[in-house]
Formats: sequence, C-alpha cells, structure tokens
Amino acid sequence: MTSQAIATVEAYFDAFGRRDMERILAHFPPDATWTIPGDPALTPWAGSRTGPEGIRQSLTAFFTAVEPLAFELGTVVEADGRVLVPGRYASRFHPSGQVLESEMIMRFTVTDGLITDYRVFEDSLGITRAHLGEPLTAPPA
Repeated sequence: MTSQAIATVEAYFDAFGRRDMERILAHFPPDATWTIPGDPALTPWAGSRTGPEGIRQSLTAFFTAVEPLAFELGTVVEADGRVLVPGRYASRFHPSGQVLESEMIMRFTVTDGLITDYRVFEDSLGITRAHLGEPLTAPPA
C-alpha cells in the first residue's frame, strides 16, 4: 500500500516528467521551500527558493538549460512524511552541449498532501561545470 506522502511525490514526478508547470506547482503550498545546491549566479536554477513563484523561477531556468537523456528512480522510502528517492540521470546542458551522468537523492517533506520542503543532493560542481562548458574532470597531474 502506498502512503499519501509517496502518492504525492509520485504525482509530482508525473507532472515533472511532462514539464507541466501548473500541475507541478499545485503540489506546493505558499510557504514551501525548494533547495538545489549550487550558486545561482553560475547555475540559474540552483539555490533556495520559497513558494510556487520561486519554484517556478527555478524550474523555468532548469527546463531551458537541461535536456533529460535518462532518468531512473530507485526504491522510494517514506518515514513520517519524509520521502527519500534515490536515482540516476544523464542530462545535456545548454548552451554547452555537455552531457553529465550522475547519481542523486531527493528528499521531500510532505504535509497534508503537499510538498512543504524539497531538497536534492547531487553533484553540484559537475552540474555547474557541464552547464558552463568546463571540463568535467580535473586534468591528470
């Protein structure tokens, strides 16, 4: 049996996969927090945002700059309204055209059927480098 928290996260993923901004934002209350590691001056969708309009800004920048090539989720785990979702992805970053493959884990806090906090833990340095067109690995010494 799927918990309400997991069902909320699954509905979010469905909307996200369709890039349906209004359906995505319907899953967040006005005071929701949204955190993606990184410097928003270098990676426009990174940083902390509050509320649907802040989330819209982050996602608009993300959808413009990131072309998904592969996206795979692992086993979803829920405890006391916190949902952890591990996964792997491959994305092409624009305008650089670089591709990054990486692992991540997303943490959602769900209260009364809404996502009140979202945080992703991923390779923020690799993402910034791919987005800016910098080498993804350090040259050999």
